[in-house]
Amino acid sequence: MNSLLASTPSAAFLALLAGYLLGSLPFALWVSRLYGVDILKVGSGNPGMTNVWRALGWKPALPVALLDIAKGAVATWAGGTLTGSIFWALLAGVAAVLGHSFSFWIGFKGGKSVLTAFGVFLYLVPVASLIAFFVWALTMTLTRWVSLSSILAALALPALIYAESVDSGPGLRSPVFWASLLVSLFIVIRHRSNIGRLLSGTEPKFRGKAPAARDAAAKASSKEAA
Repeated sequence: MNSLLASTPSAAFLALLAGYLLGSLPFALWVSRLYGVDILKVGSGNPGMTNVWRALGWKPALPVALLDIAKGAVATWAGGTLTGSIFWALLAGVAAVLGHSFSFWIGFKGGKSVLTAFGVFLYLVPVASLIAFFVWALTMTLTRWVSLSSILAALALPALIYAESVDSGPGLRSPVFWASLLVSLFIVIRHRSNIGRLLSGTEPKFRGKAPAARDAAAKASSKEAA
């Protein structure tokens, strides 16, 4: 999977389509509905792991996180398998990232694609991705801001990939580096409202499941039981 060219145009098209369709699967929405909650109508309204955790706790959030990571990795694998090309594997991964943020299942809305992007690059460059995750975890531990942790991890990833690729030869010629740079900028842009709140000092810190969310979830469960 070292070629930049797809084996056929139809394979390239299928890679992009598969990437987008996989990325668009709104696992946060579907998992939250199993608990009687519409994640689009609670908390931040964001169909992502953090909002699920705040609304329902870590148990529903964990499968959401794993599935969002998996769809990025599987999309990238599928793109490479279909085309035999690292370039189109990357584009399939990018399509998954866009699919998560602009899912046709929910009116072309979606989350901020942090975990899906992590899955893409975890498949391609696991060492750099795991170090970026460490950046996220360290920032999260020190600040309790999910948004800042995600932004710093996203910005760290291209630098880590570049450092890794310099050791192995290609450096700035690596398509993985350029893809990570574009995805990193996309993630930062998706966090623009969070950046505004961080600058104004109004960004909420992550404290786990919110009491109001617990009450809402409990009421929804009691209604279903009735």
